[in-house]
Amino acid sequence: MIAGGGPAGMMLGLLLARAGVGVQVLEKHADFLRDFRGDTIHPSTLEVMHELGLLEALLRLPHQKVPQFSARVGERDVVIADLTRLPTRCGYIAMMPQWDFLDFVAREARRYAGFELLLNAEVTGLIEREGRIAGVKLNHEEIAADLVIGADGRHSTVRAQAGLQV
Repeated sequence: MIAGGGPAGMMLGLLLARAGVGVQVLEKHADFLRDFRGDTIHPSTLEVMHELGLLEALLRLPHQKVPQFSARVGERDVVIADLTRLPTRCGYIAMMPQWDFLDFVAREARRYAGFELLLNAEVTGLIEREGRIAGVKLNHEEIAADLVIGADGRHSTVRAQAGLQV
């Protein structure tokens, strides 16, 4: 079970499902359509998508390519970073709304029988039995799990409830 349907949680859910592992991803919101901190897909992530056989389909979604970053210094434009020189298939950052990326990953993950995405499923606590984490508490129910992964962001409920420190 993965608490958190952001990029890390959704990608892990996809990878586990592809490997034949049954997985539930719990996302506290009703959908992915909300503000995020970043709408960038970096060259290394694009390379992973290629390795998974998903790059072409991903790049069919609307996006902008940013191959380099420049800054104006006095009267000159100075290239700060040139991504076209990276040893990857895509020498650019793909600018894409994160909700489009997450919807894409969810669609791909749903192709696997063992994948389940639960929306409106906010983890509010952990179930502990015999000194181990045995599942999660949601607002109105509990779900047992052999393994709980906290991918629920910088203000992680899972991390806090498990007593893990940053």
